[in-house]
Amino acid sequence: MDQKTETAPPPPKTLSATVYEDLRSRMIIGKLLPGDTISIRTLAAEHGMSAMPVREALKQLALEKALSGAAKRAYRVPDLTRNQAANLFQIRAVLEGGAAESAAQNLSPRDLDALRKWTRQMDAAWEARDASKFLAANFRFHSLIYSRAKNEELFDLIENLLVRTGPWLAQGILSLTSPDDWLGEHDAIIAALEARDAARARARIEEDARWGMTFFQG
Repeated sequence: MDQKTETAPPPPKTLSATVYEDLRSRMIIGKLLPGDTISIRTLAAEHGMSAMPVREALKQLALEKALSGAAKRAYRVPDLTRNQAANLFQIRAVLEGGAAESAAQNLSPRDLDALRKWTRQMDAAWEARDASKFLAANFRFHSLIYSRAKNEELFDLIENLLVRTGPWLAQGILSLTSPDDWLGEHDAIIAALEARDAARARARIEEDARWGMTFFQG
């Protein structure tokens, strides 16, 4: 007699993992800006938990260099120099370009439609100078591409950099005097991916990430 294989449900998230993912999301979409202080008491109240799992999450983010602080001292979003921020965007360009090159043969027509949708959302958010909405759509756009590279280790490295640079990209958006100062590469990225042109996809992704490097090098 055939037996159906039952898939076990995923284990429940720990309290510290819940806070950890929430803070990463806030940094990716620019809800936290460089120099912002993280209140353990406020986070614990928001999540309805004690301070201990909040501290565990903050400690992990500090180990990943997404936050600065230790032990009983306050945690905050690192207030990097402009050169340090530019260096992070330079690393992003190299890693993201490689991921796009690997993903170029793996995106489906449905994936490309999703990328176009998020590009429209980014364009609307940019015109409105809504940094958080722009970065949320930007994260979905880039995450979909990099997930199709089928390299989990590379994806994790890139996501960590998106967390670390999110506050700085938001600050850059808010400081621009005109939306025209943004030279987005998203339509060109989609065109390269649709053509399955791996080299061109890499070049367009690298150029997109280097906007942050150029901006902060000033």
